[in-house]
Amino acid sequence: MKKASISVIMPAFNVSRYMEEALTSMAHQETLPDEVIVVDDGSADDTLALVEKFQHPYPVKILSTRNQGQGCARNLGLSLASCEYVYFFDSDDLVTPDFISDMKDLAEDNAFPDIIFFSGRSFYDGIDESVIQLEYDRGFDGVFESSIELLEAFRASGRFSASTCLYMSRRRLWTDASLRFIQHFHEDECILYPLVMAARRCLVTQRVYFERRIRLNSTMTQHKVPKHVQGMHATVRTLLMLNRKVRDRQLTTFIHRRMRLFLKRYVSLCRSAGTEIDLNLLVRACLELRDPTVLAYLLYYLFDGQARGRIRRCMRAGSRG
Repeated sequence: MKKASISVIMPAFNVSRYMEEALTSMAHQETLPDEVIVVDDGSADDTLALVEKFQHPYPVKILSTRNQGQGCARNLGLSLASCEYVYFFDSDDLVTPDFISDMKDLAEDNAFPDIIFFSGRSFYDGIDESVIQLEYDRGFDGVFESSIELLEAFRASGRFSASTCLYMSRRRLWTDASLRFIQHFHEDECILYPLVMAARRCLVTQRVYFERRIRLNSTMTQHKVPKHVQGMHATVRTLLMLNRKVRDRQLTTFIHRRMRLFLKRYVSLCRSAGTEIDLNLLVRACLELRDPTVLAYLLYYLFDGQARGRIRRCMRAGSRG
């Protein structure tokens, strides 16, 4: 019987405080990964030295590059991966001891699906739980024979975390579709829909295999900066390009729903980060969506004072009509 093989790709940047714990969680697997690829993204602390002296019980590749961002580090790791499946593992998080063994079993027992999604849980490290609440429970189990079936199941559950640490995917899915991460923040959000739409068969399990560390000064908890805005801008652009490629009306419905969500987030991030809004992007997106409520929402956040009041009154009148 054919056996599944797994490459674990770990980008690392200034995480010497957490790196050993993350590596240990991989080294203590009931079944070891077939290879681990660690890409040090130009760390200024002793992350690289810690990785190099760690006693790796699995085949390991260790690389160091100038700092280019997590997305670029993942792309480099992906280019060096040799196994059938790839798993992107953040270097400040943990996985359960049965992760690799169960992923292999799930792949082999279910005719090698393109993507295996699973659940996770959060733990708080030096930060109060009231600061941020994150939910990583998938909420359902199943095997899905098309991206439409999968997206509908996620829509019905109301839970669709984009984190790459919450799924394992076939390497050829990335290479065949020439998929790459962007270099800005929100790279997980930007790649999710292109990846799902390139897949033919997916599996979802509610089992928890991933443990997310919630800490200060991570991408999620830090003050919003232009890189957050650039990442959200890239996500909207990616959805616009997908919308023009896809001919299936059901798929475009999902794309439009997600575009509405990220347009609103983009405008909100621009305001909180003090970044100029790309009006050309908003116009193109509104023309694609043909949704007056989205246009009204965006105009509301583009203006202040009396203009907002007028827009609010028009929206209320429209809803009553």
